[in-house]
Amino acid sequence: MLATQAPILLSPAARRRAWLGLALVLALDTAVLLFLTHHILTFQQFPFDSDEANHALPAQQMALALGAGDLGSFAHLLAAQNFYPPGLTWLKALLFLFFGGTAVTARLFSVLSLFLTIPVLYAICLEIDERYGWLSGLIAAALTLSMNSLLVNGALVMLETPGLLVSMLALWAYLRVLKRPSPARLLLTSLLLTLTVLTKYTYGAITVTAVTLTELTLAYNSFPHASRITHHASRTWQRWAWLFGPLALILLLWLARPGSLSGAVDYAQPLAGDAAWLSWRGLAYYPFSLARFETPAPLFALVNLAGLIWALANWRIPGIRLLLLYFLAGMALIMFINHPFNPRFIATFVPALHLLTAVMLTQLLDTARHQWPQTPTWRRAAIFLLTGLLLLAAWQSVRVLPDRYRQFGATLEVEYETHPALNDLADWLQSEIPPHARFFLVNPWDQFSAPALTWRLATSNQTTWTVPSAILSAATPDTLAHFRQQLNESHVQFVVVLEGGPWGAPAWPDYTAVIENGFDEMSRRQFTIPVHGQTPLQIQAIVYERED
Repeated sequence: MLATQAPILLSPAARRRAWLGLALVLALDTAVLLFLTHHILTFQQFPFDSDEANHALPAQQMALALGAGDLGSFAHLLAAQNFYPPGLTWLKALLFLFFGGTAVTARLFSVLSLFLTIPVLYAICLEIDERYGWLSGLIAAALTLSMNSLLVNGALVMLETPGLLVSMLALWAYLRVLKRPSPARLLLTSLLLTLTVLTKYTYGAITVTAVTLTELTLAYNSFPHASRITHHASRTWQRWAWLFGPLALILLLWLARPGSLSGAVDYAQPLAGDAAWLSWRGLAYYPFSLARFETPAPLFALVNLAGLIWALANWRIPGIRLLLLYFLAGMALIMFINHPFNPRFIATFVPALHLLTAVMLTQLLDTARHQWPQTPTWRRAAIFLLTGLLLLAAWQSVRVLPDRYRQFGATLEVEYETHPALNDLADWLQSEIPPHARFFLVNPWDQFSAPALTWRLATSNQTTWTVPSAILSAATPDTLAHFRQQLNESHVQFVVVLEGGPWGAPAWPDYTAVIENGFDEMSRRQFTIPVHGQTPLQIQAIVYERED
């Protein structure tokens, strides 16, 4: 049965099934771990773009501070993160400290986050479904490990898999509260909710919304007669003090720091600022993305749809309601507020739909096995229809999944966006510029960015300074004056100009006159940088040194 009250005592046979299910889940999880690790090692020469560097750099700088025993710098670096909060950055810093700050280590952190998430999904199913939790957990794990966007971002230094891990941990802890609330369980849930918010603001918003709405519905449904209102209200406020008090206090302290609240607000802004609040593209993009990238095969999207309808029909069950609210809150945020138009942004809350689908399938199996004679005709027809759809979706998956995994390397190469030839450009710059000399970078671009160079210097030279940069616009008296001011305020010894990149106006001749007023050309070199599916870039790199 689905768990709605205190847990029942499981029989030895049920415990054996639970352990067997966990063993199968871990075997599948380990296979995916090895699969992703193999591809990360294969592409280890592909450097970071700006996104990966932005997520890896703070952890590397913290690791350097810890290695030097400078706890003050570590705390400053931890508190300095605003746009991307530091929820798990400190943990990544420890990984870098012990195993070295490399692209492989940074990307493996994402893989390990995905690996740890799968047993949590299994545990959630055990909390919801006491009889068939082992089977629904196995189904949910298999569906989640077939999510293409999640697997791709599990091989990148991004926040999708760490965000999924802490979100699911928070939901699991809250499900245990629903069964048997206690101050310790409520406090644990509150701390995990806080960690979710501080890992990524949008993930925290979704998770906190789901928990809050579940609490409100529970309070409304259990509201007693008027004679006991005072006692009931007192117990509810005590429960909420433990559940939301630590969360509110920590976030209040965090957001009270200078720049923190503005960073959170900036992150919440629509990524596609020109997108209409309601549009056909917005309404169609995410369901189609879910079908194409987040299921074993497109037909499974119809099975997921059935799971969603089933969850809506069973919303009174607290665990089902929690997962349903989590999924719907995530879809609402992406479709109506954030507008990112990228499949990876829905990867974090789609596993909740997989959990609901898995529980639905096991409940239908239970109905077919034990309640078939009493089952109404319409429900029998629905079960037959869903079984046929499931068989078709499984047949389609057998055809789709092998190609998806076979082409995963090519997909990953495109997602990395960079190329090993960029290492030649970075190596040349490091050979021309002394190890600890500071330089100003002119006209970087996403695949060869200031954050990526800062990461490289932090790992190779153990430096913690940030490379200043500028992307030039058409030369006017104002832009020339602004560039001159940036250059003067940077106090650098060298200037690196990149000509021929996709970003920025050419430096010749107006901006060059600004540079040469204080710097002399030291060296230059031409580089050919392949770009996937496009004409290679012809990059002219010029190094200027400050005049004596």
